[in-house]
Amino acid sequence: ASLRRWIDEGAPWPDSASNESAKLEKHWAYTTPVSPAVPATKDTKWPRNPIDNFILARLEREGLKPSLEADKATLLRRITYDLTGLPPTVAEIDSFLADNSPDAYEKRVDQLLNSPRYGERMAMQWLDLSRYADTHGYHIDSHRDMWPWRDWVINAFNRNLPYDRFTVEQLAGDLLPNATLDQKIASAFNRNHMINFEGGAIPEEYQTEYVVDRVETTSAVWMGMTMGCARCHNHKYDPITQKEFYRFFAFFNTVAEEGLDGRAGNAKPLMPLPSAEQKMRLEELVAAIKVKETQLSDKEVGPVQETWEKTALDKVILGTAAAAHRKNLTAHYELDGNFSDISGGYQHGRTLKGDPTFGNGQVGKAVSFDGGTHVTFGNTGAFDRADKFSMAVWLKGNSNTPITLFQKIENTETRRGYEMLFDDLELIGIQKRAAYLTIRLISHWPDSAIQIRTKKRLALGDWHHIVLTYDGTGKAAGLKLYLNGKPHDAEIVQDNLSGPVQTTAELQIGNKQTGKSFKGQIDDLRLYDRTLAEAEIEQLAVHYPIQSILSGVSGKRTKEEGERLREYFLTHAASESLTKQHAELKALKKQKEELDKSILSVMVMGELEKPRETFVLARGDYRNKTEKVSAGVPAFLPSISKGEPLNRLTLAKWLVDPGHPLTARVAVNRYWQMYFGHGIVKTSEDFGTRGETPVHPALLDWLATEFIRTKWDVRAMQRLIVTSAAYRQISVVSPKLLEKDPENRLLARGPRFRLPAEMIRDNALAASGLLNAKVGGPSVFPYQPKGLWEEMAFGDGFTAQTYTPSTGRDLYRRSMYTFWKRTVPPPQLVTFDAPDREKCTVRRALTNTPLQALVLMNDPTYVEAARGLAERALGEGGKDPSSRISYAFRLATARKPSVEEARVLRGLLHQQLAHYRRDKKAANELLHVGDAPNDPKFDTAELAAWTTVASAILNLDETITKE
Repeated sequence: ASLRRWIDEGAPWPDSASNESAKLEKHWAYTTPVSPAVPATKDTKWPRNPIDNFILARLEREGLKPSLEADKATLLRRITYDLTGLPPTVAEIDSFLADNSPDAYEKRVDQLLNSPRYGERMAMQWLDLSRYADTHGYHIDSHRDMWPWRDWVINAFNRNLPYDRFTVEQLAGDLLPNATLDQKIASAFNRNHMINFEGGAIPEEYQTEYVVDRVETTSAVWMGMTMGCARCHNHKYDPITQKEFYRFFAFFNTVAEEGLDGRAGNAKPLMPLPSAEQKMRLEELVAAIKVKETQLSDKEVGPVQETWEKTALDKVILGTAAAAHRKNLTAHYELDGNFSDISGGYQHGRTLKGDPTFGNGQVGKAVSFDGGTHVTFGNTGAFDRADKFSMAVWLKGNSNTPITLFQKIENTETRRGYEMLFDDLELIGIQKRAAYLTIRLISHWPDSAIQIRTKKRLALGDWHHIVLTYDGTGKAAGLKLYLNGKPHDAEIVQDNLSGPVQTTAELQIGNKQTGKSFKGQIDDLRLYDRTLAEAEIEQLAVHYPIQSILSGVSGKRTKEEGERLREYFLTHAASESLTKQHAELKALKKQKEELDKSILSVMVMGELEKPRETFVLARGDYRNKTEKVSAGVPAFLPSISKGEPLNRLTLAKWLVDPGHPLTARVAVNRYWQMYFGHGIVKTSEDFGTRGETPVHPALLDWLATEFIRTKWDVRAMQRLIVTSAAYRQISVVSPKLLEKDPENRLLARGPRFRLPAEMIRDNALAASGLLNAKVGGPSVFPYQPKGLWEEMAFGDGFTAQTYTPSTGRDLYRRSMYTFWKRTVPPPQLVTFDAPDREKCTVRRALTNTPLQALVLMNDPTYVEAARGLAERALGEGGKDPSSRISYAFRLATARKPSVEEARVLRGLLHQQLAHYRRDKKAANELLHVGDAPNDPKFDTAELAAWTTVASAILNLDETITKE
């Protein structure tokens, strides 16, 4: 069959590639749409607007007739869901049914289009397209704040921002002349992609992935193209070359972003969004800091400091202090280019492995370790369980691996001795980690040892002065830690030392019997056979390094040393006035730092000062750069006007040029999909040659050109579709019509399909009276099964690893405000086919599974909603069971139940009432699902029985279906 088809198609061969390309370029979607004439129809009464003429003309050709118009209640429920995502209230139903004016339907459509709920409903689809989420994705999947952009989308629809401006602002709002705050927020559309910051990941690789994602998303959303298929090679089916893919890639390869970012939340570039109060306080702090910095400028402080420096060397560490630091000093390694012990103990170090290097340290030079260099200091520091001792060292760890700083450990089963190590690392920035500092004194591991660990992680990329003191008691409480001259909180991890710790094993740096060896720098290592006093420790950490700078032992003073010396002078040696001003400046900067951390931000687009170069990547691999390319668009599409800058703003304007063949078609096709379940082109994500041919091609082109003619008026397009006769048909289908048009592509009947996941939940909340109607704001955490996030958690050191449900009214926000974690998306929404949002989703799957019914019957959201619906039926529905059943049924379905439906529900009520009167415990358990309190005026058994009836109503196919 395949061979026959190939022959029938002309047996194309590589030699005829150019002919094939020309053929592809004539594909229907790649020609600019021209407004077709509205067709005449035999039936001239049925059409309400031109849409109907196109539909009816096709039906007449097929020998079909349109269906009758749906009843008013069905129509109201249909348009209310389609335009707001919520059901109509009983009062709205009654009002609409009572309105007999000829334009009653149109008036209601206009009311819905001007409701704030309209923007929320339209934004629901856009969140799928934009791959919006509240976490970064990948393995760690930690928190981000992008909800201000989500709120911008809602507001854009509610103020009816024309689609061309909607496009330009989201793709290039930051590049608009005098861009407003809103326009910059809009550009966050292409920052919604996943972001990685995992250890070991390669920045350039992931920066490439981000740009690829923008190419795939932009081309799918605005052009219905599968451009990502040309990343590794020329597109197999559409006329897009690999080079053209990377030319399009170049438009998005200029963002000032890092390949690995987001550890602290949002990743740069950022747009801070301070409140009015925060903005005022920020301005105050900036002004105050500027005044203080002027008072402490080099012009003011420099001459005074120069005078001090002339005599400072003797004042920083005077004779008695220097002598104190030599008392009981058993070993001292300055590490200024060698491993000599200058204490007089002659325990000189030697290299065991590798070639250590020396560079700038904190007290002169420091020795660097690369993970393969090992140095031993002999039997130095042979302390025992009852010996007092102190160890002091400057260290700066490498930011990538768990590391042992130094150890004096026997290589035997006992592991007797002591060690200091960094463990339990976490990322705190780009390629920067923090870790806990752990100290162990061991007699026999793990049965006899004491162990302490810092309560907070230390940043490994920074210099730290560490002092450990031990009082010889054999207790973990006798171990004390000092960080940068100050006592540092540590927790006792183990406290059962019962034997000796003394060993003849050598003291080593850079070597560990198990685990990772040390990477980083060490400077000025000291060992004492006494416990240092706090004042001595402060001298070593704060004053001693300054002596090194002043003496010039490290050579020419570096910028960093100059800054440290200025800080020391203003803190310890300047006049009282300067010292006070300096303290005030530091306090102001601290306040500003804390305020900056508290200010909400959103990730936006922002250009590099010097754009990255873009290359064709062989096989799509970031490492395989070949031909250098500039930004551009596929040759088969209209070209960009000469002289225009090749940036995102030009690209956005090119997309909404009236001559572009795809943008308007793709947009109106998605709107059609939203109302009828399928687009005119069913494959709304693919308008290419492998996509479906439009079932109503002339209608698609008319809608596209009408969209452009009305200046891209989104609201007008929605009104046009929902006021058509085609939309207003009943959805009942005859066997004959079902056989001829099972998917209702010809539209001889009205749309009928299951509601989207969000609307199913929102319907239950609305019917129950629980729905919180607040628009916008931070995402919330409704009920979900316990332990899901924790099962996928990466570690306690990251955000969004533990799920804590919201409380109060936030539990009942609309589903579009649910916190969206990509690796664990909201389970009850996923059950009804919501995507994970790791990638752009143009068309959701639509499934029908038993699990969906189980969610509706058992999920706390729906159990609690059933109770709320029951309370409304009892409190608002009248005095007798029949009227109450009718009221509950109308709240859920917008119509009254049939005689048979009412009979079945009354039978269920009587059965459940008898059950719960016998089993009050079961009734109580049912009524205490969820946080909403029970209304005490209702009898427990009666409310439980009505809750079961309400649950059955919420579980009806009709309740979760748009009829």
